[in-house]
Order: sequence, then C-alpha cells, then structure tokens
Amino acid sequence: MRLILFLGSLHLTLMIAVYYFVAQYPSAIIVLLVITLWLTFVLLKKQFQRHQIILQSLDHGLQSLRDNDFSISLNQQKETSYNSLINAFNQTSEKLRDERQRLYQREMMLDKVLNASPMVTILVDHRDTIVFTNNSAQQAFELNGSIVGRNWPSLVKSLAPEFQHALNHQGESIFTLTDNQGAQQAWHVTNSNVTIHQARHQLFLLKTITQELSKQEVATWKKVISVISHELNNSIAPISSMCHSGELLAKNLDEPRLNRVFNTISGRVNHLNDFIKGYATLTKVKLPNKQPINWPALIEQLQALYAFELTTDLPTATLNADIAQLEQVFINVLKNAHEADASGKISMAFTTTSNTIEMTVNDNGSGMSAEVLQNALLPFYSTKHSGTGLGLALCREIIEAHDGKLLFNNREQGGLCVLIILPFESS
Repeated sequence: MRLILFLGSLHLTLMIAVYYFVAQYPSAIIVLLVITLWLTFVLLKKQFQRHQIILQSLDHGLQSLRDNDFSISLNQQKETSYNSLINAFNQTSEKLRDERQRLYQREMMLDKVLNASPMVTILVDHRDTIVFTNNSAQQAFELNGSIVGRNWPSLVKSLAPEFQHALNHQGESIFTLTDNQGAQQAWHVTNSNVTIHQARHQLFLLKTITQELSKQEVATWKKVISVISHELNNSIAPISSMCHSGELLAKNLDEPRLNRVFNTISGRVNHLNDFIKGYATLTKVKLPNKQPINWPALIEQLQALYAFELTTDLPTATLNADIAQLEQVFINVLKNAHEADASGKISMAFTTTSNTIEMTVNDNGSGMSAEVLQNALLPFYSTKHSGTGLGLALCREIIEAHDGKLLFNNREQGGLCVLIILPFESS
C-alpha cells in the first residue's frame, strides 16, 4: 500500500513537472522521466521478489503439512497484507501439531494397554500379512522372533488342528487344547472383519478361559454340595433322634437283635454325618492368610509325617502363602503318593523361574489312567474304595486361591508326578 502511494505521488509530480517545465527544460524532463521509470521498475521488482518469497514460504509450508511435518511456522512480514494469511497458516500448523501429539499419546497408551492385556490380539491385512500383534500373541504361539510380517495362513497351518479350526471359523468359538504339561486349556476366539484406511483387515482376539471355567465349575460344585448337605442334614437329624429312641426301647425289651439293628443304623448315620461335614469344608475354604514360607521348617514337618527324598535345594525366593493351607496340600499329595507306591520311594523337587516356584512330588506307583487324570480334581470322584473324592478337590481349591496351578502327569519311567506351581513377587 505504501509503495502504491509512493509511486502514485512520484508519477503525479512527474506529470506536473512535464506540464509546466517541458518547454523550458526538455532534457531535464527526459532525464527525470527515465529516472522515474527506472525507480518504478526497481521498486516493483523488489516488491515482486518479496511476494515471491512469501508465496514460496507458504508453498513449502503447505508441502510440510502434506508430509505430516507440523513443526514449521512462518514469520510475520513487513508487508501486512500477507500477515493474516501467515497467521492462519501458523494457527493451522499449531492445531495439527497439537492434534498429532494427542493422537500419539493415545496410540502410546493403547499400545501399552494392548501389550499388557492377557488377551491375544492379532491384526491381519487384506494380503494375509500379520501387521500387528501384542506381547500375549508372541507368548501364546511360542515362536522365535516377531510374527509381525509373517504370512497368516502359513502360521495357522503350523498350529494344532483345534486351533486351525477355531481361527478359520468366522465369529466366535471355544475350543480346548492340551499343553506340554498335560493340562487342558480352554480358549475363546473371536474372528471379525474391520476396515482400516479403506482396506479390509481381520482382527483375531483369543483369550484363555480355563481359569474362569474352573472357578465356575468349583462354584457349581459348591452349590451342589451345599444343597445336598442341607437336604441330608434335614433327614439325618430326625433319623438320629428316632434311632436313639429305638435304642432306649430295645434295652427295655431286652432284644439283642434290635440293639444290633439300631447300633448299625446309628453307625451309618454318624458316618454319613462325618461325610457331609467333610464336603462342607470344601465350600468353606477361607481366603489365604499369606505369610512368608519358612521352607526348612515346612519340609521338616512334612518329613516327620511322610518320608520323602528332597532331590534339589530349597527355594531362596520369598513365597507368601497360607502356611496351614499349603501344608494341607502337601500332606494330601504325599499321602496319596505313599498309598500309590508301596516302596515308599517318594521324592520332592523345587524349581524356581523368574516369577514362579514349581514343586514336584514323584512316586513310582502305577500312575493314573486317562480317565482318572481328567477327573482327579472333581469332587465326589475317587478310585479308592473308601475315598470321598474330597482331598484333591480341596487341594485344587487352595492352590487356585493362591493363583497357582495343580497338575498331574504320568512319568515315563513309571509313577505319577504332581506339579504345584505358585507365583511369587520378584524384587
């Protein structure tokens, strides 16, 4: 604007000079005209160059925004006519920069959540290439190196048939696998289609539901036991009372046969009452009162009850557990081992990993059949003539209350291996 006013004033002065002095000083007027034209050209050229620089800066800035570089900003110019445009550009760049920062923070948080989640998450693009996985996926497939970038169908073919069927099935499905330790794991799989950047992707979500099913199974058994115990107690009380009255009457009648009958009935009622009380303990297992385990003292107490050979050193890691409950588990396991192995050659070993302590009890008995391995931890299930099916079910309840696992495996050299896995907090 100032340049236009300046040139306008200069040209107006030149026209006035030409009008009044061209006849008297024609040479001076020509020189003045040439100087004015030259000055006008120089000033316009400089103004054009400044405009070009501003336009180039805007062009470079827009290219940076297009390339997702939002750190650029333009300086204010002396030519105020462009400042509103420069301000709009800088405000847009700052807004995009802040938005990208928020998106980056959200992506970082989402990445941490997904990697910390126990649910296996796998994203496969339209070319059947794995483009994203979390840490749980890497652990679940137990493969060396990252599986990102691998061909999904080839990876699926290397898995167990149950896994393949579930992953190739659209929607939701549940299947069961048996791991290397002989334990069965139940999985829930969700296979859904998602669109990302206008491209079709497949999202696989896998979650192990073994623990949830186990808790639900135990809760169901507890409910069944409570109902049965309630109904049996309601019947036992009047039977016991009538039996006692019958015994008194039999004494007055001096009839030995009636005494034997009532004594038998009374004995069976008492046995049934003890039976019900035993199962009631399963429904009333208290939450663990965790304290640091003194391993030498615990092993000494156990060896005083049931002899066994300790084949490894005791754990040095600090395990917080309910001492009484853990001792009850070992007593049940060692008792079963001695009943299964007449030679009494029972051994116990400890293995410490990064966050668990694994305790194994081995015997040289006949082991367990496939049916017994599958049902050993169920209440009411027992292979012993006088067994109640309570001991191992109670052990399972105690170990799972400590967030651990109780597993059984037949040994190759014969006998049974009982594996107890308990987690501990590493310092």
